[in-house]
Amino acid sequence: MQNYKVGIAGAGVMGRQIALLCASHGIPVIIWNHHIQPNFEKDFARIALIQSKLGHISRDALGGISENVKHTDDLSLLACCNVLIEAVKENKVIKSAVLSALDEVAIEGKIVATNTSTLSVTELASKTKNVSRFLGMHFFNPPMAMKLVEVVKGELTSEETVLKATEFLLALDKTPIALPETPGFIVNRLLFPMINEAVFLLSEGVSDAKTIDRCMQMGANHPMGPLELADLIGLDVCLSILETLVEETGDGKYRPAPLLKKYVRAGKMGKKSGCGFYNYKIN
Repeated sequence: MQNYKVGIAGAGVMGRQIALLCASHGIPVIIWNHHIQPNFEKDFARIALIQSKLGHISRDALGGISENVKHTDDLSLLACCNVLIEAVKENKVIKSAVLSALDEVAIEGKIVATNTSTLSVTELASKTKNVSRFLGMHFFNPPMAMKLVEVVKGELTSEETVLKATEFLLALDKTPIALPETPGFIVNRLLFPMINEAVFLLSEGVSDAKTIDRCMQMGANHPMGPLELADLIGLDVCLSILETLVEETGDGKYRPAPLLKKYVRAGKMGKKSGCGFYNYKIN
């Protein structure tokens, strides 16, 4: 197996989870953020312990994970990495700025990937100097548990880059599915109309959130209902994805439910904020 060293731009939820995934397979990781996050090591160790208790990391592997992860605010340190993954907020402007900055350390031969769930890979590639080695690498939350990774080929992504990305993901014990760029790719193109329709059902008073979720769990064999899943994803992220689908396709069927917009404006972002369609705050 190739000796990988991974650089991750973005130390949010997905950036940390992808770093943990790599480290749990013995791959060294440098995770960059625009500022050093206080208590990063302590928080990272806590996340690793939780994933171990869930059975996603063996006890033997747990001890060496922290040694494989370095946190920095110096982007130049990522120059030694042969796989670079941008995992900042799902915002076109922010991602474009970070990808442009990554060009300074992305010398020839390196894979440069964006962990986007809906944004145009071809458009983001235009912010980089070498579009042939740039592609989408869509991990699903939580990356430790979800086997699928959508490998999205931009208009100018080389086949060699797709092959290298696939080999890397196989080394992480993931199931990579390569596909050409299309709005929402495959999973989100199917998933978010369902989530959106569940919000419409709730807002129309057809039933409560728990019942709507139970219907999909028991009637469609889904492990989690659409509203609970929306809370896990983050309602702000759900809203952003639906708005992107409307923008990219021009199809009104993706129009976000007004109740979803209302919740996001009120700061009800789901599980991460303590409140969404369900209340997660401990009284």
